[in-house]
Amino acid sequence: MKKRKIYFVCPSVSVPFGGIKQIYKYVNILNNHGYNATVLLKKKRKRDNIWYRDTKISYHYELLKNIENSNNSKERKNSFYERLKLFYNNLFSHPIEKDALFVFPEIYGKSFHKTIPNHQYVILNQNCYYTFQGYGFDYNEKNPYLDKNCLGTIIASENAQKYFNVAFPTLGLYRVRLGIDTHIFSFENKKKKKIAFMPRKLAEDSLQVINILKARKKMDAWEFFPIDNMDEQEVAKHLKESVFFLSFNHREGFGLPPIEAMSCGCFVIGYSGQGGKEYFKEEFSCLVEQGNIIDFVEKIESHALEYYENPTLFSEKGKIASQFVMKNYSLENETQDWISAWEKIISQC
Repeated sequence: MKKRKIYFVCPSVSVPFGGIKQIYKYVNILNNHGYNATVLLKKKRKRDNIWYRDTKISYHYELLKNIENSNNSKERKNSFYERLKLFYNNLFSHPIEKDALFVFPEIYGKSFHKTIPNHQYVILNQNCYYTFQGYGFDYNEKNPYLDKNCLGTIIASENAQKYFNVAFPTLGLYRVRLGIDTHIFSFENKKKKKIAFMPRKLAEDSLQVINILKARKKMDAWEFFPIDNMDEQEVAKHLKESVFFLSFNHREGFGLPPIEAMSCGCFVIGYSGQGGKEYFKEEFSCLVEQGNIIDFVEKIESHALEYYENPTLFSEKGKIASQFVMKNYSLENETQDWISAWEKIISQC
């Protein structure tokens, strides 16, 4: 059963990030443990797989196109150019085995399962708040989560588990803890007066918070550093230098950046995004109510003043945070959870 082909349907991007990056990681974990898994992309391009050269990649233009169009109720008529493109790209398409298993991210909406009516599949739901994306108020029980071919849903947080226990009480759930490389994101005690944040997360909120702080001029000695378009080594370098990390999580299934910051010894201030509630512990972080801009500003200023008076306290909090992450969100735990989930999934086949 382990050798049954497992296709992870995946959006094509030039640089894998976030949930897409996780898909690549999961394929590698399965292959390293005797399974036969591959990332399934729409079409072969020159830049494919330059970031993860050891990851198995397959292509199927027609299937991925149908999946992408599955929520569109209008019948599409292909032009001559589209038919030509289909013919050309299908030359590189991998033939799908009759007993193949599919893994779909939650982002493909309500009808993707209709594109593979004769195949079993698993839903990899990395953000439960996208579950009803593409739906109207005319809810139909014939959704992919309750289809006879669905072997279950893999989730990443306690919050997601509660979400699905309410939404679909009979659904088979597999909780897999996310993990980070704690050798890269490791504790650092030597800090600068630096505050890191990720500008692509709720930019409308981060712009307000940081500009209000600058306008008030109480934190002129601090550097506000945006982490964007960097590899893991660069991200870790800046987190290790930062006293604070500002979390702008927004309706996240889990939210990895605050965990990476905690592992580097940062004191995290900000939003949990729901999924992050399990790691926002008051002994080493500070939770802000979603959207409360003024409270966010005041808490940053308050903790910055506290840091001036007792920097050792924040070093101790950072150490506790880092130990918490290493214990709960290591790559070893993630791998163990992932393989355990797949042993149970395969046993159903």
